[in-house]
Amino acid sequence: MAAADERPVEIDKRDVPLSGGRTLRVTEFSNGSIRLAVKTGSPYVITSLEQIDDGAVVKISPGREGSNAHKNWVRDHGAVDGETA
Repeated sequence: MAAADERPVEIDKRDVPLSGGRTLRVTEFSNGSIRLAVKTGSPYVITSLEQIDDGAVVKISPGREGSNAHKNWVRDHGAVDGETA
Protein backbone atom coordinates (compact mmCIF):
# COMPACT_ATOMS: atom_id res chain seq x y z
CA MET A 1 0.00 0.00 0.00
CA ALA A 2 1.31 3.48 -0.85
CA ALA A 3 2.36 5.86 1.90
CA ALA A 4 0.19 8.94 2.43
CA ASP A 5 2.74 11.22 0.74
CA GLU A 6 3.16 8.99 -2.33
CA ARG A 7 1.13 9.59 -5.46
CA PRO A 8 -1.09 6.61 -6.40
CA VAL A 9 -0.21 4.75 -9.58
CA GLU A 10 -2.29 5.54 -12.67
CA ILE A 11 -4.00 2.33 -13.84
CA ASP A 12 -6.04 3.43 -16.85
CA LYS A 13 -6.98 6.56 -18.78
CA ARG A 14 -9.89 6.88 -21.21
CA ASP A 15 -11.12 9.77 -23.34
CA VAL A 16 -14.84 10.21 -24.04
CA PRO A 17 -15.65 12.58 -26.93
CA LEU A 18 -18.29 15.22 -26.16
CA SER A 19 -20.11 17.73 -28.35
CA GLY A 20 -18.43 20.99 -29.29
CA GLY A 21 -14.98 19.42 -29.63
CA ARG A 22 -14.73 18.76 -25.87
CA THR A 23 -13.31 15.59 -24.34
CA LEU A 24 -13.95 14.04 -20.94
CA ARG A 25 -10.85 12.24 -19.63
CA VAL A 26 -11.44 9.61 -16.93
CA THR A 27 -8.33 8.45 -15.08
CA GLU A 28 -8.34 5.53 -12.62
CA PHE A 29 -5.72 5.18 -9.88
CA SER A 30 -4.40 2.23 -7.86
CA ASN A 31 -5.96 3.53 -4.63
CA GLY A 32 -9.48 3.38 -6.16
CA SER A 33 -9.75 7.11 -6.82
CA ILE A 34 -10.96 8.50 -10.15
CA ARG A 35 -10.07 11.84 -11.73
CA LEU A 36 -12.38 13.54 -14.26
CA ALA A 37 -11.00 16.22 -16.55
CA VAL A 38 -12.84 18.16 -19.26
CA LYS A 39 -10.55 19.17 -22.11
CA THR A 40 -11.93 22.50 -23.32
CA GLY A 41 -11.10 26.18 -23.38
CA SER A 42 -13.63 27.05 -20.66
CA PRO A 43 -13.15 26.53 -16.94
CA TYR A 44 -15.66 24.25 -15.23
CA VAL A 45 -16.97 24.34 -11.66
CA ILE A 46 -18.65 21.64 -9.57
CA THR A 47 -22.32 22.53 -9.24
CA SER A 48 -23.45 19.44 -7.30
CA LEU A 49 -22.07 16.32 -5.68
CA GLU A 50 -24.41 13.57 -4.51
CA GLN A 51 -24.22 10.07 -3.11
CA ILE A 52 -26.95 8.07 -4.88
CA ASP A 53 -27.49 4.39 -4.02
CA ASP A 54 -24.10 2.72 -4.54
CA GLY A 55 -22.48 5.53 -6.53
CA ALA A 56 -21.44 9.13 -6.61
CA VAL A 57 -22.70 11.75 -9.07
CA VAL A 58 -20.69 14.88 -9.86
CA LYS A 59 -22.28 17.64 -11.96
CA ILE A 60 -20.01 20.26 -13.50
CA SER A 61 -20.94 23.30 -15.56
CA PRO A 62 -19.02 25.89 -17.56
CA GLY A 63 -17.85 28.50 -15.04
CA ARG A 64 -17.92 31.74 -16.98
CA GLU A 65 -18.87 33.57 -13.79
CA GLY A 66 -17.43 31.34 -11.07
CA SER A 67 -20.08 30.36 -8.56
CA ASN A 68 -22.85 31.55 -10.89
CA ALA A 69 -22.20 28.62 -13.26
CA HIS A 70 -25.63 27.08 -12.62
CA LYS A 71 -27.34 30.37 -13.52
CA ASN A 72 -25.27 30.51 -16.72
CA TRP A 73 -26.38 27.00 -17.68
CA VAL A 74 -30.05 27.81 -17.05
CA ARG A 75 -29.72 31.04 -19.04
CA ASP A 76 -27.91 29.35 -21.95
CA HIS A 77 -29.83 26.05 -22.05
CA GLY A 78 -33.14 26.68 -20.30
CA ALA A 79 -34.65 29.01 -22.90
CA VAL A 80 -36.87 27.48 -25.57
CA ASP A 81 -37.25 29.04 -29.04
CA GLY A 82 -35.99 32.51 -28.19
CA GLU A 83 -37.54 32.75 -24.72
CA THR A 84 -35.39 33.97 -21.86
CA ALA A 85 -35.01 31.82 -18.78
